[in-house]
Amino acid sequence: MENPIEKWINEDKDLYDLVVEIQSMNKTEIEQAEIAFNKICELYDLPKMPNDLERYEEYYENNDVEDPRSVFEEHALLKYLEPNNDPRGLVLSAIYHVKNGFGVQYEEIAEKEFGEEVPENLQIGIKGSGG
Repeated sequence: MENPIEKWINEDKDLYDLVVEIQSMNKTEIEQAEIAFNKICELYDLPKMPNDLERYEEYYENNDVEDPRSVFEEHALLKYLEPNNDPRGLVLSAIYHVKNGFGVQYEEIAEKEFGEEVPENLQIGIKGSGG
């Protein structure tokens, strides 16, 4: 089965060209991930940060999106689940998820943290600077 993110990159010439450009920069993987975060979010006009979500309220209402998430939030959840993954891959995955209207399930986060002993009234929050 083909990786959906690789398929997406290969089928979208603008994205493909941007990824090639970013990967050819003389920057660290983390710096490339930061550049990709900004440029690809701009390419698709996606909410980068939680405070950007209100700009898209009408879209969410018209498309029955109940729990919208910014790319930053999705990235934070993916990074928690897979802290040792390539930062560029995490950014691409987060963007792909937000662009396509799905994301990490909070149950996955709770199970990683607590195993089978997930507290009944668990609340999950995200904080950080994006690094």
